[in-house]
Amino acid sequence: MNNIIAAYAGTGKSHFASLYPELVIDLVSMPYKYLLAKETPYNELSKANPENIPNDDWPFNYISTIKQNLESENILLIPSDFLILRLLREENIRYCLCYPQRNDKEIYRERYLKRGNSSDFIDIFIGEWDKFIDHFEKDSYGQHIILQPNQFLSDVINMPPKMPNTEVKTCQIRKYN
Repeated sequence: MNNIIAAYAGTGKSHFASLYPELVIDLVSMPYKYLLAKETPYNELSKANPENIPNDDWPFNYISTIKQNLESENILLIPSDFLILRLLREENIRYCLCYPQRNDKEIYRERYLKRGNSSDFIDIFIGEWDKFIDHFEKDSYGQHIILQPNQFLSDVINMPPKMPNTEVKTCQIRKYN
């Protein structure tokens, strides 16, 4: 089974995974991309920190972990990193892209500020906004979920209701494009 969702920053990956921890894996890239000191907290301020030390094994260590999770029935949430998406295409690994509408830039700037992202992070994800959106719109390999203003992943992916002592293995993606 292949349920990879490559979602843009601020679309609600971590929140969605927290709602369904038994069904969704939020494969955070920072521990793969950087050599993080044990005392380095993983939080919104640590993202895009120019002092993070790059990991020489990146991106192949991350791709390896994605491949290890392909047989899982869980949804795998990954960032919409251009290099990772290219490597997934080269490996013929399907994914679904999730990103905002082009004109929602200010909504996302506010999301990033509200959740405490650093100015370096905002400079990347807002400063390069059009470049990111252009790239996503040109991607013909994956399916697309284009979020409406103020939507999050949890608003567009139908998950089965949580019921005690019930094993659930399927979900349905609603498409908005």
